[in-house]
Amino acid sequence: MMKLKLITTKVTALSIAAILAVTGLTACGSKTTSESSSKKEASVDSENNTIKFAIQPGTIRTAIVILANKLGYYKEEGVNVEFPETQDGTATLTAISSGKSDVDVLGTGVVPDLTFIANGSDLVIFGGTAAEGGAIISKPEDVDKFKDLKNYEGIKAAMVRGDSAWVVTRAKLLEEGVDVDSIQLVEVDSQANVAQAVAKGEAEVGFLPIEFANSYADIGIEQVYQVGELSPLYVCCRQVTSKKKLEEKHDAFVEFTKANLRAWEYYSDEANQDDIVKKPADFSGQDEDYVRNYLFVNRTVLTLDPNKQGIETYYQSLKDSGFFEDDTKVDIDDHIDTEIYKTALDELIKENPDDAFYQEQLTTFNEYNK
Repeated sequence: MMKLKLITTKVTALSIAAILAVTGLTACGSKTTSESSSKKEASVDSENNTIKFAIQPGTIRTAIVILANKLGYYKEEGVNVEFPETQDGTATLTAISSGKSDVDVLGTGVVPDLTFIANGSDLVIFGGTAAEGGAIISKPEDVDKFKDLKNYEGIKAAMVRGDSAWVVTRAKLLEEGVDVDSIQLVEVDSQANVAQAVAKGEAEVGFLPIEFANSYADIGIEQVYQVGELSPLYVCCRQVTSKKKLEEKHDAFVEFTKANLRAWEYYSDEANQDDIVKKPADFSGQDEDYVRNYLFVNRTVLTLDPNKQGIETYYQSLKDSGFFEDDTKVDIDDHIDTEIYKTALDELIKENPDDAFYQEQLTTFNEYNK
C-alpha cells in the first residue's frame, strides 16, 4: 500500500491583481482575463479540477512543477494542485493505473512507465520532466580508454536494472557496431552499489544519474561521459497518468500544463537563476549549492515537451534489449498523448502572440512529435 502524505496547494478565488500583489510577478508569464478567471474560479474546488502530482521527498528533478507551484501559476490558471509524497514509484504507478483518487501523476523515470505499459497498463505519457541526465563512470585511469565506444566490447558494466543511461548507451553502441551481447551486466540494487562495483573492480564501467556520478570521487571514480553527449535530448523522466484520469480531468490537465509552461519560461531566463535555486531548495530541503549544481552545472535538461519520437525510440530500445516479455503486443503510440501539451501551448501563444519562448517550443514540438 502506498503511503501518501499530502502537501496541499489550496486555490482560493483570488483575482489576478491580488495574485500579482502577493507574488510580485508583474512581468512573468501570461495574463488571465477577468472573464476566464471567473470561469475558472467557479470550478476550482471540484475533484475534476484537482491534479495530484506525486513527489519523492528531496527530489528536484521536477523543478518546473515546483516552480509553477511556488510562483503561484497554478492559482492563476485556476487549477488546484496537490503534492502527495511517495517513496515507491512502482506503488504510485499501480495506484494511478487502478484509478485510485489519491494520486494522478508521476513525473519521474520513463523505464517504469514503459514497463507498466508493456505489461498492459492503461498509462499515458502526456508530457516531459527532463531529458538526458545520465552518466558513465569508470576508474580515473580508465576514462580515456572508455571514451572510445569500441572498448566496451566484452566488459562488465554495473547498473540498477533499467537505468536510462544504459538503455541509451546500448543503442549508441549498436550504431557503432559493438557486440552488446558480449557486455556482462552487473545489476545491483542501488546507485551507491554501482559506484562501489566500479571502485572495487567488479565492473569496468557503471551507469548512474549525473547527480550521483559526481558524489563518489572520494572512492576513486570519475565520469567518462555525460550520456547526453552521445545522444542529445534523449528522453528521461516523463509525466504519466491514466487514460481514464486524462479524460475525466482533461481541462485541468491543460491548465496544469499551461502553468508548467509558464514556469519553464521563467526557468529559462538566466536573470531568475538565484530565485530558481532558492524555490526548489526550500520545497525539497536540499542545499542551495546542490540545487544549483544539479540544475545549472550537470547536463540535465528540464523539458515539458512529450517528445513522441523519443519515447517510441526508447520503447523500441527496451524491447530490443529483452527488457519486456517477448510476447508483448502493445502499440506504444496508443499510450502517448500530445494533445494536452499542444492545446496548452496553443492557448499560451494565443494569449501571448509576441512571446518568442512559446514559439520556440512550438517549433520543437512540431519536430519531435510527428
